[in-house]
Amino acid sequence: MRTLSLLLALVVFAFYSAFRIPHSAFALTAQAASVDDIVKRLQARYDSTTGFRADFTQEIESATLGQKVQSQGRVFFKKPGRMRWEFKAPEQLLVSDGKFFWFYQPADKQVVKTPFQQAFRSSTPASFLLGVGRLVQDFTVSLKGETPEAYSLRLTPKKDAEAIGLLDLEVSTKTFDILQATITDPLSNVTRLRFTHIDRATPLDDALFRFIAPRGVDVVEPVPGS
Repeated sequence: MRTLSLLLALVVFAFYSAFRIPHSAFALTAQAASVDDIVKRLQARYDSTTGFRADFTQEIESATLGQKVQSQGRVFFKKPGRMRWEFKAPEQLLVSDGKFFWFYQPADKQVVKTPFQQAFRSSTPASFLLGVGRLVQDFTVSLKGETPEAYSLRLTPKKDAEAIGLLDLEVSTKTFDILQATITDPLSNVTRLRFTHIDRATPLDDALFRFIAPRGVDVVEPVPGS
């Protein structure tokens, strides 16, 4: 079973990947950008984005096993707090309606159900993206490096950073597209995600974010605080 930290990592990059900022509206001057400039533009674009759908590919590198695992599928997001991940091979489904979070594994005939607020605390990187946190209030953003093509940013939670993990982003200097994201959890496992065919224009039906456990599937609810 994927750990909750991995699920949070998936959420982080998905939202950031959708924030394609038009050059005419948000471009910086030719001078070196400050972290404050970049943060303001990321927050502004997030605030104006209500939802999107996209295809995704994921690569997970295990620090313990030294192996890489790849997967792909389709993802849907809608603020506040709603998402749906459809994984292929092996088939898996992640769904949130903003109140509860489900992780369904058909092969195991099991679904894990977690209260939304328990899964996504305001101190996690995902909280900003899911509408329960604010970037400048909850995170320290540093500029790791800069080239003519990209800014290299690091997001560090202001609280419990060692227990939550880090997010590194490569952001286009011209369009503010997210070129790459690398998420490192507290156990040094690394998740990389890329998205294609991003669509923010097509309305998303709320039914996409409802989950009803199929007959014969065990529903597991973690003990609060676990």
